Amino acid sequence: MKQQVNIIKKSQGKIKITGKQASHYLEMTGPLLAIILFAVFMAIAAPRFFLLQNLINILYSAASIIILAIGMTFVITGAGIDLSVGSMLALSGVLMVYYVKYTGLPPIFGLPIALIVGTLLGTINGLLIVKLRIPDFITTIATMIGYRGIVLILAGGYSLYHFPAEVIFLGKYRLFGVFPLAIIIAILVTVTGFFLYRYTTFGRYTAAMGGNREAAILAGINVDKYKILNFAFIGFLAGMAAIITVGRMDSFHANFGKYMEIDTIAAVIIGGTSLYGGIGKIWGSLSGAILMAMVSNGLVILRLPYFYQYLAVALVIIISVTMYRLRAKRE
Repeated sequence: MKQQVNIIKKSQGKIKITGKQASHYLEMTGPLLAIILFAVFMAIAAPRFFLLQNLINILYSAASIIILAIGMTFVITGAGIDLSVGSMLALSGVLMVYYVKYTGLPPIFGLPIALIVGTLLGTINGLLIVKLRIPDFITTIATMIGYRGIVLILAGGYSLYHFPAEVIFLGKYRLFGVFPLAIIIAILVTVTGFFLYRYTTFGRYTAAMGGNREAAILAGINVDKYKILNFAFIGFLAGMAAIITVGRMDSFHANFGKYMEIDTIAAVIIGGTSLYGGIGKIWGSLSGAILMAMVSNGLVILRLPYFYQYLAVALVIIISVTMYRLRAKRE
Protein backbone atom coordinates (compact mmCIF):
# COMPACT_ATOMS: atom_id res chain seq x y z
CA MET A 1 0.00 0.00 0.00
CA LYS A 2 2.85 2.39 0.81
CA GLN A 3 4.40 1.66 -2.59
CA GLN A 4 1.06 2.39 -4.28
CA VAL A 5 0.68 5.75 -2.51
CA ASN A 6 4.22 6.76 -3.48
CA ILE A 7 3.57 5.88 -7.12
CA ILE A 8 0.36 7.90 -7.16
CA LYS A 9 1.99 10.92 -5.56
CA LYS A 10 4.88 10.79 -7.99
CA SER A 11 2.60 10.40 -11.00
CA GLN A 12 0.56 13.44 -10.05
CA GLY A 13 3.69 15.56 -10.20
CA LYS A 14 3.50 16.83 -6.64
CA ILE A 15 6.65 18.56 -5.47
CA LYS A 16 6.80 19.95 -1.96
CA ILE A 17 8.12 23.44 -1.35
CA THR A 18 8.29 24.55 2.30
CA GLY A 19 5.49 22.18 3.15
CA LYS A 20 3.29 23.21 0.21
CA GLN A 21 2.72 21.48 -3.11
CA ALA A 22 4.16 23.36 -6.05
CA SER A 23 1.46 22.10 -8.37
CA HIS A 24 -1.17 23.79 -6.20
CA TYR A 25 0.42 27.21 -6.76
CA LEU A 26 1.54 26.79 -10.36
CA GLU A 27 -1.42 24.93 -11.83
CA MET A 28 -2.99 27.94 -13.56
CA THR A 29 -0.01 30.30 -13.91
CA GLY A 30 0.52 29.81 -17.65
CA PRO A 31 -3.03 30.18 -18.99
CA LEU A 32 -3.94 32.90 -16.49
CA LEU A 33 -0.90 34.93 -17.51
CA ALA A 34 -1.87 34.51 -21.16
CA ILE A 35 -5.45 35.61 -20.38
CA ILE A 36 -4.15 38.71 -18.58
CA LEU A 37 -1.76 39.63 -21.41
CA PHE A 38 -4.46 39.20 -24.05
CA ALA A 39 -6.90 41.22 -21.95
CA VAL A 40 -4.37 44.05 -21.70
CA PHE A 41 -3.86 43.96 -25.46
CA MET A 42 -7.62 44.10 -26.09
CA ALA A 43 -8.04 46.92 -23.58
CA ILE A 44 -5.73 48.98 -25.78
CA ALA A 45 -6.89 47.75 -29.20
CA ALA A 46 -10.66 47.50 -28.61
CA PRO A 47 -12.04 48.65 -25.23
CA ARG A 48 -15.55 47.45 -26.13
CA PHE A 49 -14.17 43.94 -25.65
CA PHE A 50 -14.83 44.47 -21.93
CA LEU A 51 -18.52 45.22 -22.23
CA LEU A 52 -20.40 42.93 -19.83
CA GLN A 53 -22.50 41.37 -22.59
CA ASN A 54 -19.39 40.55 -24.61
CA LEU A 55 -17.67 38.92 -21.63
CA ILE A 56 -20.77 36.82 -21.04
CA ASN A 57 -20.81 35.85 -24.72
CA ILE A 58 -17.19 34.70 -24.46
CA LEU A 59 -18.03 32.35 -21.60
CA TYR A 60 -21.20 31.24 -23.37
CA SER A 61 -19.32 30.30 -26.53
CA ALA A 62 -16.71 28.45 -24.45
CA ALA A 63 -19.22 26.35 -22.45
CA SER A 64 -19.20 23.26 -24.70
CA ILE A 65 -15.41 23.25 -25.07
CA ILE A 66 -15.01 23.61 -21.29
CA ILE A 67 -17.20 20.54 -20.74
CA LEU A 68 -15.28 18.50 -23.32
CA ALA A 69 -11.91 19.73 -22.03
CA ILE A 70 -12.60 18.40 -18.53
CA GLY A 71 -13.17 14.93 -19.95
CA MET A 72 -10.14 15.21 -22.23
CA THR A 73 -8.01 16.19 -19.23
CA PHE A 74 -8.70 12.79 -17.67
CA VAL A 75 -8.01 10.94 -20.92
CA ILE A 76 -4.71 12.72 -21.56
CA THR A 77 -3.66 12.48 -17.90
CA GLY A 78 -4.12 8.72 -18.27
CA ALA A 79 -1.64 8.82 -21.20
CA GLY A 80 -4.40 8.59 -23.80
CA ILE A 81 -6.01 10.73 -26.49
CA ASP A 82 -9.51 10.92 -27.96
CA LEU A 83 -9.87 12.33 -31.47
CA SER A 84 -13.50 11.23 -31.80
CA VAL A 85 -14.99 13.64 -29.26
CA GLY A 86 -16.50 15.95 -31.90
CA SER A 87 -18.07 13.02 -33.72
CA MET A 88 -19.44 11.64 -30.43
CA LEU A 89 -21.04 15.02 -29.78
CA ALA A 90 -22.61 15.01 -33.24
CA LEU A 91 -23.92 11.44 -33.04
CA SER A 92 -25.33 12.01 -29.54
CA GLY A 93 -26.98 15.18 -30.82
CA VAL A 94 -28.50 13.69 -33.96
CA LEU A 95 -30.04 10.76 -32.09
CA MET A 96 -31.44 13.16 -29.50
CA VAL A 97 -33.06 15.44 -32.10
CA TYR A 98 -34.37 12.48 -34.12
CA TYR A 99 -36.08 11.20 -30.99
CA VAL A 100 -37.57 14.63 -30.33
CA LYS A 101 -38.71 15.23 -33.92
CA TYR A 102 -39.99 11.86 -35.00
CA THR A 103 -41.06 9.61 -32.11
CA GLY A 104 -43.94 11.65 -30.72
CA LEU A 105 -42.81 10.75 -27.19
CA PRO A 106 -42.17 13.33 -24.41
CA PRO A 107 -39.29 15.54 -25.66
CA ILE A 108 -37.69 15.82 -22.21
CA PHE A 109 -36.49 12.21 -22.52
CA GLY A 110 -34.27 13.27 -25.40
CA LEU A 111 -31.79 14.71 -22.89
CA PRO A 112 -30.88 11.40 -21.19
CA ILE A 113 -30.73 9.79 -24.65
CA ALA A 114 -27.85 12.12 -25.56
CA LEU A 115 -26.04 11.28 -22.30
CA ILE A 116 -26.57 7.53 -22.69
CA VAL A 117 -25.48 7.52 -26.33
CA GLY A 118 -22.38 9.58 -25.54
CA THR A 119 -21.42 7.27 -22.68
CA LEU A 120 -21.94 4.21 -24.87
CA LEU A 121 -19.79 5.63 -27.69
CA GLY A 122 -17.00 6.49 -25.25
CA THR A 123 -17.20 3.03 -23.72
CA ILE A 124 -16.89 1.47 -27.18
CA ASN A 125 -13.71 3.49 -27.71
CA GLY A 126 -12.29 2.28 -24.41
CA LEU A 127 -13.19 -1.36 -25.07
CA LEU A 128 -11.61 -1.29 -28.53
CA ILE A 129 -8.40 0.14 -27.10
CA VAL A 130 -8.22 -2.23 -24.14
CA LYS A 131 -9.48 -5.47 -25.69
CA LEU A 132 -7.89 -5.18 -29.14
CA ARG A 133 -4.74 -3.41 -27.90
CA ILE A 134 -5.03 -0.80 -30.63
CA PRO A 135 -3.36 2.54 -29.77
CA ASP A 136 -5.71 5.31 -28.66
CA PHE A 137 -4.69 7.51 -31.58
CA ILE A 138 -5.56 4.91 -34.24
CA THR A 139 -8.74 3.74 -32.51
CA THR A 140 -10.22 7.19 -32.07
CA ILE A 141 -9.31 8.26 -35.61
CA ALA A 142 -11.28 5.23 -36.82
CA THR A 143 -14.27 5.94 -34.56
CA MET A 144 -14.10 9.67 -35.39
CA ILE A 145 -14.64 8.74 -39.05
CA GLY A 146 -17.13 5.98 -38.27
CA TYR A 147 -19.29 8.00 -35.89
CA ARG A 148 -19.29 10.95 -38.29
CA GLY A 149 -20.31 8.62 -41.10
CA ILE A 150 -23.36 7.53 -39.11
CA VAL A 151 -24.25 11.18 -38.50
CA LEU A 152 -24.01 11.91 -42.23
CA ILE A 153 -26.20 8.90 -43.02
CA LEU A 154 -28.84 10.01 -40.51
CA ALA A 155 -28.74 13.76 -41.09
CA GLY A 156 -27.52 13.91 -44.68
CA GLY A 157 -27.46 17.45 -46.00
CA TYR A 158 -30.49 18.52 -43.99
CA SER A 159 -30.66 20.82 -40.99
CA LEU A 160 -33.22 20.53 -38.21
CA TYR A 161 -34.53 23.59 -36.38
CA HIS A 162 -36.82 24.78 -33.60
CA PHE A 163 -36.94 22.16 -30.86
CA PRO A 164 -39.27 22.12 -27.84
CA ALA A 165 -38.36 24.39 -24.93
CA GLU A 166 -37.68 21.49 -22.55
CA VAL A 167 -34.96 20.24 -24.93
CA ILE A 168 -33.12 23.51 -25.52
CA PHE A 169 -33.47 25.19 -22.12
CA LEU A 170 -30.08 23.97 -20.79
CA GLY A 171 -28.33 25.62 -23.72
CA LYS A 172 -30.70 28.52 -24.36
CA TYR A 173 -32.07 29.66 -21.00
CA ARG A 174 -30.58 32.77 -19.37
CA LEU A 175 -30.94 33.49 -15.68
CA PHE A 176 -32.68 36.84 -15.22
CA GLY A 177 -32.59 37.08 -19.00
CA VAL A 178 -28.84 37.79 -18.91
CA PHE A 179 -26.62 34.96 -17.65
CA PRO A 180 -26.72 31.69 -19.67
CA LEU A 181 -27.43 28.51 -17.73
CA ALA A 182 -24.86 26.77 -19.97
CA ILE A 183 -22.05 28.68 -18.24
CA ILE A 184 -23.20 27.46 -14.82
CA ILE A 185 -23.32 23.89 -16.11
CA ALA A 186 -19.77 24.20 -17.49
CA ILE A 187 -18.53 25.52 -14.14
CA LEU A 188 -20.28 22.70 -12.26
CA VAL A 189 -18.65 20.16 -14.59
CA THR A 190 -15.28 21.77 -13.88
CA VAL A 191 -15.79 21.65 -10.11
CA THR A 192 -16.93 18.03 -10.34
CA GLY A 193 -13.90 17.18 -12.47
CA PHE A 194 -11.58 18.81 -9.94
CA PHE A 195 -13.17 16.83 -7.11
CA LEU A 196 -12.89 13.56 -9.04
CA TYR A 197 -9.27 14.22 -9.91
CA ARG A 198 -8.09 15.34 -6.49
CA TYR A 199 -10.17 13.34 -4.04
CA THR A 200 -11.22 10.03 -5.61
CA THR A 201 -9.47 6.83 -6.65
CA PHE A 202 -10.70 7.50 -10.19
CA GLY A 203 -8.53 10.61 -10.43
CA ARG A 204 -5.58 9.25 -8.47
CA TYR A 205 -5.43 5.99 -10.41
CA THR A 206 -5.81 7.83 -13.71
CA ALA A 207 -2.78 9.96 -12.85
CA ALA A 208 -0.89 6.89 -11.65
CA MET A 209 -1.38 4.88 -14.83
CA GLY A 210 -0.53 7.92 -16.94
CA GLY A 211 2.64 8.61 -15.00
CA ASN A 212 3.93 5.03 -15.04
CA ARG A 213 1.67 2.30 -16.39
CA GLU A 214 3.94 -0.60 -15.38
CA ALA A 215 4.39 0.67 -11.85
CA ALA A 216 0.63 1.21 -11.55
CA ILE A 217 0.02 -2.40 -12.57
CA LEU A 218 2.56 -3.60 -10.00
CA ALA A 219 0.76 -1.50 -7.39
CA GLY A 220 -2.44 -3.44 -8.08
CA ILE A 221 -4.30 -0.85 -10.16
CA ASN A 222 -6.59 -2.25 -12.84
CA VAL A 223 -5.36 0.07 -15.58
CA ASP A 224 -7.68 -1.40 -18.23
CA LYS A 225 -10.71 -0.64 -16.07
CA TYR A 226 -9.68 2.98 -15.55
CA LYS A 227 -8.81 3.41 -19.22
CA ILE A 228 -12.37 2.37 -20.14
CA LEU A 229 -13.80 4.63 -17.41
CA ASN A 230 -11.86 7.60 -18.79
CA PHE A 231 -13.31 7.11 -22.27
CA ALA A 232 -16.81 6.49 -20.91
CA PHE A 233 -16.51 9.72 -18.90
CA ILE A 234 -15.52 11.85 -21.88
CA GLY A 235 -18.31 10.19 -23.89
CA PHE A 236 -20.81 11.19 -21.20
CA LEU A 237 -19.52 14.76 -21.32
CA ALA A 238 -19.73 14.72 -25.13
CA GLY A 239 -23.42 13.91 -24.73
CA MET A 240 -23.79 16.79 -22.29
CA ALA A 241 -21.97 19.13 -24.67
CA ALA A 242 -24.35 18.00 -27.43
CA ILE A 243 -27.32 19.07 -25.30
CA ILE A 244 -25.71 22.47 -24.66
CA THR A 245 -24.72 22.98 -28.31
CA VAL A 246 -28.09 21.99 -29.77
CA GLY A 247 -29.87 24.12 -27.18
CA ARG A 248 -27.65 27.13 -27.80
CA MET A 249 -28.12 26.99 -31.58
CA ASP A 250 -31.69 25.60 -31.52
CA SER A 251 -30.68 23.63 -34.59
CA PHE A 252 -28.71 20.61 -35.75
CA HIS A 253 -26.77 19.78 -38.90
CA ALA A 254 -24.30 17.07 -39.83
CA ASN A 255 -21.23 19.27 -39.28
CA PHE A 256 -21.99 19.83 -35.59
CA GLY A 257 -18.90 19.14 -33.52
CA LYS A 258 -16.55 19.16 -36.50
CA TYR A 259 -13.00 20.12 -35.43
CA MET A 260 -14.10 20.39 -31.78
CA GLU A 261 -11.55 17.69 -30.93
CA ILE A 262 -8.83 20.13 -32.03
CA ASP A 263 -10.21 22.95 -29.88
CA THR A 264 -10.65 20.59 -26.92
CA ILE A 265 -7.13 19.16 -27.05
CA ALA A 266 -5.71 22.66 -27.57
CA ALA A 267 -7.52 23.94 -24.46
CA VAL A 268 -6.12 21.05 -22.39
CA ILE A 269 -2.57 21.58 -23.69
CA ILE A 270 -2.74 25.32 -23.08
CA GLY A 271 -4.00 24.55 -19.57
CA GLY A 272 -0.82 22.64 -18.73
CA THR A 273 -1.90 18.99 -18.73
CA SER A 274 1.08 16.87 -19.76
CA LEU A 275 0.73 15.15 -23.11
CA TYR A 276 2.97 12.41 -21.71
CA GLY A 277 0.37 11.61 -19.03
CA GLY A 278 0.46 11.65 -15.25
CA ILE A 279 -0.18 15.35 -14.67
CA GLY A 280 -3.64 16.85 -15.16
CA LYS A 281 -4.71 20.46 -14.68
CA ILE A 282 -8.48 20.75 -14.37
CA TRP A 283 -8.57 24.48 -13.69
CA GLY A 284 -5.90 24.94 -16.33
CA SER A 285 -8.17 23.31 -18.92
CA LEU A 286 -10.95 25.72 -17.92
CA SER A 287 -8.58 28.65 -18.39
CA GLY A 288 -7.33 27.27 -21.71
CA ALA A 289 -10.87 27.00 -23.09
CA ILE A 290 -11.69 30.54 -21.95
CA LEU A 291 -8.47 31.88 -23.48
CA MET A 292 -9.30 30.31 -26.85
CA ALA A 293 -12.80 31.81 -26.74
CA MET A 294 -11.29 35.20 -25.87
CA VAL A 295 -8.91 35.03 -28.83
CA SER A 296 -11.71 34.09 -31.24
CA ASN A 297 -13.96 36.84 -29.91
CA GLY A 298 -11.17 39.41 -29.93
CA LEU A 299 -10.29 38.72 -33.57
CA VAL A 300 -13.94 39.17 -34.53
CA ILE A 301 -14.06 42.51 -32.73
CA LEU A 302 -10.84 43.53 -34.50
CA ARG A 303 -12.54 42.53 -37.77
CA LEU A 304 -9.85 40.07 -38.76
CA PRO A 305 -10.80 37.12 -40.99
CA TYR A 306 -11.90 33.95 -39.23
CA PHE A 307 -8.94 31.88 -40.45
CA TYR A 308 -6.56 34.10 -38.46
CA GLN A 309 -7.96 32.36 -35.38
CA TYR A 310 -6.10 29.18 -36.31
CA LEU A 311 -2.79 31.02 -36.47
CA ALA A 312 -3.50 32.75 -33.15
CA VAL A 313 -4.41 29.49 -31.41
CA ALA A 314 -1.28 27.81 -32.82
CA LEU A 315 0.89 30.59 -31.39
CA VAL A 316 -0.85 30.37 -28.02
CA ILE A 317 -0.23 26.61 -27.89
CA ILE A 318 3.45 26.95 -28.78
CA ILE A 319 3.99 29.72 -26.23
CA SER A 320 2.09 27.85 -23.50
CA VAL A 321 3.93 24.57 -24.03
CA THR A 322 7.27 26.41 -24.08
CA MET A 323 6.45 28.11 -20.76
CA TYR A 324 5.55 24.78 -19.15
CA ARG A 325 8.70 23.12 -20.45
CA LEU A 326 10.86 25.89 -19.03
CA ARG A 327 9.01 25.69 -15.70
CA ALA A 328 9.46 21.91 -15.62
CA LYS A 329 13.21 22.31 -16.05
CA ARG A 330 13.36 24.79 -13.16
CA GLU A 331 11.36 22.40 -10.95
